[in-house]
Amino acid sequence: MRIAIVGFGPRGLSALERIICHTRQDGPPVELLIIEPNELGVGIHKPDLPDYLQLNTIAAQLTIFSDPQMVPGQPVTPGPSLYQWCVARGQAVRFDDFLPRSVLGQYLQWAVNELVAGAPPRLTIVHLATIAKDLQQVAGGAIVTLADGTQEQVDIAIVTTGHGVAGPLDADTAELIASPYPLPGNTRKIRPGATVAVLGAGLTAMDVIAALTVGRGGSFSGGQYVRSGLEPRIVLTNRSGWLPCARPATSNNRRPAPAEYFTAAAIKRLRRSAPDGKLDFCRDVEPLVHREAIHRLGTATQEEIDTVEQVLRPKYEIWQSHRDYCAAIMRRARFDLQEAERGLGNSVVKEALEILRDQRDALREAVDAPGLTEESQLYFMTEYIARVNRVVIGPQKERIRELIELIDAGIVVPGPGPEPRLVRAEQGWVLHSTHLQRPVHMAVDGVVKAHLQWPTADPALDPMATSLAKWVQPGPGGRPRLALDRDGHVISQDGGLNPTSVSVFGPPAEGTSYYNHYVPSPGAWSRALTDLDRVIRPALTADHLVEASSR
Repeated sequence: MRIAIVGFGPRGLSALERIICHTRQDGPPVELLIIEPNELGVGIHKPDLPDYLQLNTIAAQLTIFSDPQMVPGQPVTPGPSLYQWCVARGQAVRFDDFLPRSVLGQYLQWAVNELVAGAPPRLTIVHLATIAKDLQQVAGGAIVTLADGTQEQVDIAIVTTGHGVAGPLDADTAELIASPYPLPGNTRKIRPGATVAVLGAGLTAMDVIAALTVGRGGSFSGGQYVRSGLEPRIVLTNRSGWLPCARPATSNNRRPAPAEYFTAAAIKRLRRSAPDGKLDFCRDVEPLVHREAIHRLGTATQEEIDTVEQVLRPKYEIWQSHRDYCAAIMRRARFDLQEAERGLGNSVVKEALEILRDQRDALREAVDAPGLTEESQLYFMTEYIARVNRVVIGPQKERIRELIELIDAGIVVPGPGPEPRLVRAEQGWVLHSTHLQRPVHMAVDGVVKAHLQWPTADPALDPMATSLAKWVQPGPGGRPRLALDRDGHVISQDGGLNPTSVSVFGPPAEGTSYYNHYVPSPGAWSRALTDLDRVIRPALTADHLVEASSR
């Protein structure tokens, strides 16, 4: 039996952990090919990253191992969470610390060695330190073509390439940076004192801002930002016009309250009554989210209720001036930060909004096949996911406090409102307002596209994305998406020679399923690990192995 894992960041490492679990049982030999040109397991979490590039998930909620709660009824590999690992090494870490990304990289380095050392005798692990440039289904399995043309035939191939290969793009200049990673390297060309537009206000944008401020010698002290003199002027703009909500403080023993209305069971009931099983997200699903949030508010004040309503059902407003717009977004940001500091369990606003994280599996249930109607799928992918990210998958409260201080210091300037138009000028670019009664035009010297997408802008950096294109079908609004079944297997238009030989997980699977790129949390059911089991366990059953050995 031969298995290939193509791309080996944290998601590939989880695939290794599940393969090790299932090959501890008796059976014939299994050879695992790990195809990854860079260091195994770490992905974007390089151990040598500067400390100002931080995680946005607390230390206690990250693990690369498994426990019975994560995969009920399946074999597990016990091991420390990131927090436990840090404590065992004498580091002064709290369970709710947002650690530097480099620390996670060091943990993943260690976990790779632990897992490989604990592999059962029937499992042979081979690391091929190269890029896979092509993947084909064939009778009896799949063929992976490596960068030098070598071909490896395997029974199943598991693709976990993440967002693709990170690297500087040749087309990038000081005027346009299409990919900010790797940081800080890709932003070094931005000169001090220049004005640069950062497109996007999510986690990638926070990384870019950190690299251009603290990464250039600035610091925060006494509630103020202290300039180094090497910073550019940063115009922060995004489609919604609002700053992201801050991740709230939490307790070590907090567990999500059971949902009353927004449940997977409710989604299934709605689907049974739909003619083709497809749900209209706006009509069927979104009202359940809203009802659940309002239910959580209990005896909240009208201001708190209005705040939750505004966040869950935002309306693009028209402001009279840029000053009015800035005042509105800063007022909301300061109120949100105050609620985040009160924390879950104390802030009813944050508890109500947290359902978008707590009940993420209900959202997945809505997106999983047969999925959503075409029109509402487009709305979900282009509008609603961005809203969820802005509300509950944003920066930690400390990052938002720093962002407010940067705005107060004039280093960061809010852009010209929602949905600005970006126009090339003779010198640089111009952002034009579209939601201000008094139009504003903001000239910038350069632009950083601070949002990730799949496939990457340059196919040369991610040849596997080009290879996967054979399984891409036009989605709603013409947006390309991989055709995958519920188990992550690619669906060929001609039916395929072996419909279970190629599976894809992570960012390339977005659209067919939802929220595929995260490190699992201990003590809670894991969709990521369960999905891997749905592919790995059947492949290692006796019948499949007998068939493989007969070849």
